[in-house]
Amino acid sequence: MKVRNLSFANAINESIFQCMKKDNNIFVMGEGVGDPKEIFGTTRMLSKKFKNRVYDMPLSELAATGIIIGCSLNNLRPILIHQRVDFSLLSLDQIINLAAKLHYMSNGVHKVPIVIRMIVGRGWGQSAQHSQSLEVLYSHIPGLKVVI
Repeated sequence: MKVRNLSFANAINESIFQCMKKDNNIFVMGEGVGDPKEIFGTTRMLSKKFKNRVYDMPLSELAATGIIIGCSLNNLRPILIHQRVDFSLLSLDQIINLAAKLHYMSNGVHKVPIVIRMIVGRGWGQSAQHSQSLEVLYSHIPGLKVVI
């Protein structure tokens, strides 16, 4: 077996690509997903390979989170990317009071199959508002699965 060495960015990019290739219901959205830096390379070429399934969003984390929840309830499989975990704080109401609880509130009728990718503490010079590690906060919310 040949061993491959991938950077984290390349591994994330490749995994998103493989999932999108396998399932036409998966789409990616977030602030900067299609910009020249391509979220540190993690969304590289996705907008070219999947033209109608990569959406650059305006600055409204709460609205973007509400949109992906609605999409998931209609059989789509969204991946929302927050360029910093800190920005997800602006969407806590949607994440905690809707996404995490809807399955329980509907007695299992509704599922919310979403992925919210949050970047934690990337690089130097990110300042106090761009480098927190808030995964523990999310791990205390029933209904959420946290992978780090």
